[in-house]
Amino acid sequence: MVEKESEKIHSLGYSFIIFTCFLSIFIGKGTYVMFSLTSNDTLICSIFGFLASFVLIAIISYIISKNQNKDIFELNKSIFGKVLGNILNFALWIGFFIVSIIILYNMADFFNTQYLPETSVEYLKMLVILPLIYISTKNLSTLIKMNQILAIVSLLLNLISFIGIYNKIDFINLEPIFVSSKINIIKSVITYFILSIVPLSILLVTNKNSVKDSERLNKNLIKVFILTNIILILIIAFTILILGPEYLEIFRFPEYITLKQFSLFNILERVENILALNYYFNCTGLLAFLYYFLINYMPQTKYRRYYSIIIAILQVLVTKIIFKNTISFIEVLKGYFVYAVFFFILLPILITFLKLFFNNIKNKKMST
Repeated sequence: MVEKESEKIHSLGYSFIIFTCFLSIFIGKGTYVMFSLTSNDTLICSIFGFLASFVLIAIISYIISKNQNKDIFELNKSIFGKVLGNILNFALWIGFFIVSIIILYNMADFFNTQYLPETSVEYLKMLVILPLIYISTKNLSTLIKMNQILAIVSLLLNLISFIGIYNKIDFINLEPIFVSSKINIIKSVITYFILSIVPLSILLVTNKNSVKDSERLNKNLIKVFILTNIILILIIAFTILILGPEYLEIFRFPEYITLKQFSLFNILERVENILALNYYFNCTGLLAFLYYFLINYMPQTKYRRYYSIIIAILQVLVTKIIFKNTISFIEVLKGYFVYAVFFFILLPILITFLKLFFNNIKNKKMST
């Protein structure tokens, strides 16, 4: 559906979806998996993963450019037909629901372990969900404006963090280098590559016609994509350079532990809790878009306003069944999460891309 003129979005705000969603999917989740695989070699792996993920931004940009007035769900039904299109759409829905429960439990676990150890994780999940139920009732334009504000605040907090912990780095912590096995290095690079599709695929929740200055869209997407990856790689670098390889696997949230070293001019110290709001902002941004994505797939009936409540109930029930405790969550995160993203998000999007690509070639041949 094409957005009304008053609801159209700006390309820069649209591009900033990448920023909050990218940091959210990696900090405490993707980076944790990578650190467990390659320790301090994770820095090199993240650089290679970033370079490889340019393929993904090219794929997403191609889908957006060839799809003027449909979101990904409408597009799949249009080019594949109702049956196969719905199969791909349902796979995407499952994939994004899996991502949402990982983000939700991870947020609750973070607050439980770092701030409220005596508080039930179930109660913390509800505290995270309640604002999302309200936010999800807003239109996409409002969500993108909210996300742009969160992204700017997050960017500023990250820059302040870098300045405050810079004097704590020790380049000795980069050693030894390339001690991880070749297979783990490959797995770590692939982890970065595959998880990169989550924030990029969120862009497909709308269409090019919904963007006011669509002629600037590709440039802004690339700029924000590069900026986001630079910030993420710097976070990984500072975490390694301050903690060192021996501590990376000990701490559940090593990025947060790094913030405890913050000191600005030996005056401003112990502000890691304020800086950690960055994590909350990013996760809230991603969850808001995931709710919108999940709701957008469901039948658009008069009961649409209740969908966010249904999704929230499902999230609470599924997380309670699957994640008995933090240990079981970590097992799922390290053992299955990347595979789930590959099969339920990356693969369907690749199928859509290939169909559009070959359709385009076929149309060109027919026109000549």
